[in-house]
Amino acid sequence: MSERVAIVTGGNRGIGFEICRQLSKQKVHVLLTSRDEQKGLHAIEALKTEDISVNFHQLDVTNPQSIARLIEHLERTYRRCDILVNNA
Repeated sequence: MSERVAIVTGGNRGIGFEICRQLSKQKVHVLLTSRDEQKGLHAIEALKTEDISVNFHQLDVTNPQSIARLIEHLERTYRRCDILVNNA
């Protein structure tokens, strides 16, 4: 994977949502995270209507197990993180 990889915490609404939109437009592979899975998936669908592709992973930044699951997913799928937007 040659494009940069970004994680955006709290990406399902507000500033985080807009950051996901703008990073994706800059050809960055975006992993949108949110505490609530349904809200995160809804955000992904909203971006798809704009022909913007981002991926989702559930993340509660206050839960060590949730953080560990994200790290495992990141290592297995992308092998790196180039940009972290800690918006949550």
